[in-house]
Amino acid sequence: MKKDNFVYFYGALQGLYWMSYGSSVTFTAVFLLDHGFSNGSIGTLIAISGFLSVLLQPVIACAADKGTHFTVKRVFMLLCMAQIIPYVLLSIFPLPKIVIALLYSLLILLQLSIQPIISALGIQLMQNEVPLNFGVARGIGSFAYSVLTFFLGTLTVVFSTKCLPMTSCGLVIIILFFLHQLPDMGSHQAVDIPHGGTIAVLKSSPRFALLVVGIACIFVSHSSINNYMIHILNRIGEGNEALGRMMAYTAILEVPAMLFCTRIIRKWDCAKLLRFTAIFFVLKGIGVTFASNLTMLYLALSFQAISFAPFTAAIVYYVSGALGKQDQVKGQALVTIGITVGNILGSLAGGYILQYFNVAMMLWLTTASCILGMVFFLVGVQNTTNKSIPYEA
Repeated sequence: MKKDNFVYFYGALQGLYWMSYGSSVTFTAVFLLDHGFSNGSIGTLIAISGFLSVLLQPVIACAADKGTHFTVKRVFMLLCMAQIIPYVLLSIFPLPKIVIALLYSLLILLQLSIQPIISALGIQLMQNEVPLNFGVARGIGSFAYSVLTFFLGTLTVVFSTKCLPMTSCGLVIIILFFLHQLPDMGSHQAVDIPHGGTIAVLKSSPRFALLVVGIACIFVSHSSINNYMIHILNRIGEGNEALGRMMAYTAILEVPAMLFCTRIIRKWDCAKLLRFTAIFFVLKGIGVTFASNLTMLYLALSFQAISFAPFTAAIVYYVSGALGKQDQVKGQALVTIGITVGNILGSLAGGYILQYFNVAMMLWLTTASCILGMVFFLVGVQNTTNKSIPYEA
């Protein structure tokens, strides 16, 4: 396979992965509510899966980083193959709730664990001199996600929620076919795994520690809005079809920012861009809280284009400029931990607030967390230079 073809190949993998993520993880609440789960139990399930993924991801990465038996490609394939049987069981057979909970928890865990692996695969391609642009590839992922989720809400109404695991199963099989065509490129060059010292990084860089705390607080709001969007829509009289369109809308908004993020950062340093995104995370949370109809909700979620989308690229470049070379991977790991902790707390707290109170209470409390996160964010971010931004074709 020619090196230029790897660019399109990797973009296709991003698209297929994010479509499988959309039809499984994004629609978790829809599927489990349809099978009789409470909001609190759904929040607990998502939170436990997220916590276990934090523990599993370093183990998977270390395995991929050692020797030839567990290359990045092979780990990616194993994570996909492990999903097929649970998807088939959920699609075809009537199962007890405890079995559904266990299978869906496993699927969320596996889906989340793929994220660092697909990034590591991109790093391998770049280290093998493939002219890869991460922003463009990730933009393809968001575009594919938006197209599928646009139709998924309607499909659940027409064919029932059984279509969700069936769709994901088909997508992971296609991913396996693509990966089978990809040659192994050697995992020993691909991933630099930290074996400790993250606490030392936080102690030596207190402002960076504040930033990580800020990220966690902000993602409490971001994840609760995403995970419980169906309840936000129900509050204004909408349902599953509107959910599919809404998730597609927010995903398609991300594409332009991801495509041009590297160029924006080169002209406007990462620190300024990150501060900018923190403010608009808060505005999005406030807007969703006050949205009383579908139009207002669409307007509030438009802030996704200038909050989450540029954040995903800017934070990677920020770490490369704010920390020393010896702390690069530790810094990226800490950012991931901050995001994951926020996702766990947002899922867990949001589920129980919905169970015992209502949507409005959930949105007020998570938006308050987002405002607190913005304060930590603004204090923690320090100015950097653009010299650390690598060239991407």
